[in-house]
Amino acid sequence: MPVTITVPEETTTGFVIAADKDPGDLASAVRQRLPASFAAAVSMCLGTPRLITACHPAADSPWDLSEVTGADGDDVERARQATRHIGVTTVLPVGDLPSGPHLARAAARAIAESLCGVPVDLALNEVLPVVPFGRFEEFVLADNWIGASLPPFRDSGRCPAEEDSIDGCACVRLTTRGLSRFGLPEVEIADVACPHDLAALNVLRTTAQRLLPLGRHPGEHTLPAELMLTGIDFAAYWGHRDPMWDDGPVPVRLTQVTPHRLGIRPPAGFPGTLNEWLWDDLPPILHELLSCEPDHAAPA
Repeated sequence: MPVTITVPEETTTGFVIAADKDPGDLASAVRQRLPASFAAAVSMCLGTPRLITACHPAADSPWDLSEVTGADGDDVERARQATRHIGVTTVLPVGDLPSGPHLARAAARAIAESLCGVPVDLALNEVLPVVPFGRFEEFVLADNWIGASLPPFRDSGRCPAEEDSIDGCACVRLTTRGLSRFGLPEVEIADVACPHDLAALNVLRTTAQRLLPLGRHPGEHTLPAELMLTGIDFAAYWGHRDPMWDDGPVPVRLTQVTPHRLGIRPPAGFPGTLNEWLWDDLPPILHELLSCEPDHAAPA
């Protein structure tokens, strides 16, 4: 059955800088540390609902950073132990997506740099990683916007399934965190066998990219019974122009898990299980590609 989603009129995105220094003149910090085009745009938004800043002692902060995670253990510990929290929040109409959240995150990173602080993405509850050189001004969904990653089951030895067993387990559940700031429901894929976790993750990533343009248009959207994922969708997720597979589209069936979460299932006509679909019916690159760098500056 078709699925209906509702895109709100406006969205809210928040970041927090965990620091031990007084923030001082935030506008100056932004101007000094961002590229000129970004600095001008951020400066115009500061002090409006499009870019609200607030500073609190950590003990009285509205943001709980005690469970923050991240790849760098030192940064995680600094975020949890910081004495000050500086919030950067943007409330804006969905027509400004994705540029609005992108500006807010850039401002948070600039402020963090000025204070030797740690920027935290509240939607993901994660420390923001360092931006690779050359990627600062582009918007690419792969740049830590949806918070989905591979689970550690097999690495930690908790799954006994054989590597070549198609339906040997159902350990993996992957869910996006962060699509809501683009006016969209989160997306999940569940009951995946460990050997197919990368393929499942790439289906999730491609689905998120396929849905992203809807976030610019408030109101109800009825999605087709089967969403067609293309090699262009997967390429756009990474910031690439050329399709990342040449064969036809991959149909996926979306289900309504909750009012704010969609599930991914095989197409209705597929005769087997979810894991057989992941194993048999996907382009090889979805089984192989964990990460890659963009090859062009994608517009925000």
